[in-house]
Amino acid sequence: MSNYRLASNHEYFVRDLLRDYCAVYLAVAEQHVRCRRDGNISYTVVRTLIGEAMSKGVFWRLKDTAHYLFRNEDWAVLEGSGKNYASIGRLIDWCIGYAFHECNKLREDAFQGQHYAMRLIQLARHDELTQRLAAPLKPLAGQTTESSKRELNRILHVLRAGMLLLIRFLPSASENCCLARWLATDQTRVRKAFQNLYPALIKALYGESPERMYTLAAVDFLDCGRTTEARSLLSHAKDLGCLDEDGDRLLLAMGEARIEETFS
Repeated sequence: MSNYRLASNHEYFVRDLLRDYCAVYLAVAEQHVRCRRDGNISYTVVRTLIGEAMSKGVFWRLKDTAHYLFRNEDWAVLEGSGKNYASIGRLIDWCIGYAFHECNKLREDAFQGQHYAMRLIQLARHDELTQRLAAPLKPLAGQTTESSKRELNRILHVLRAGMLLLIRFLPSASENCCLARWLATDQTRVRKAFQNLYPALIKALYGESPERMYTLAAVDFLDCGRTTEARSLLSHAKDLGCLDEDGDRLLLAMGEARIEETFS
């Protein structure tokens, strides 16, 4: 088995990057579906997604994480990643930053759609005179909806492009145990976000040995002193036929240690 090491801050940030990227993408995609179905989006959801300076939402935290990772020139040297990964990282940072500021525009449109458009409808119902006077303003509600649709499309387009960049970047994180743990324990969310790109994501990380994800994940559990979770994950992987030799030996060693504890 190769030498595993405790996760560095950098590795935690890489895990957070992928985790929060999936959360943001799924939240925006849900609003896109709602907009196509109902013609509106939730201001509350978009506002929570962004947050405020003193209470940042997941999108704001994602932007900060990308800035930390890819605007810090030292990371490429530390990871031995070279100029190619550095260039890819800067593009990922650009995609996340662009999508974040586009989402701020979406928040304003969501507020106008949810409050001002509805208020205009209520005012127009007041009497015939108000209805006539409000008539020139009514098209603005539709324009706000169209603006929201365009912003949603742009955000999703940029985030999808960012996924392809992430796949090109992730070979540099092939030994990241905390990332493997998150992938192994939250596969449903990752698959839902990456969809048909999920196999490429796993291959980028683990090559022709996707089973390695479970071994690395179990190591991270053990580093945290969570032996039961590590054993359960490895047993689950073995039942699925997704346990490599290192994982099998680790599971066996844990079983032997458990027996010794029982009879000691």
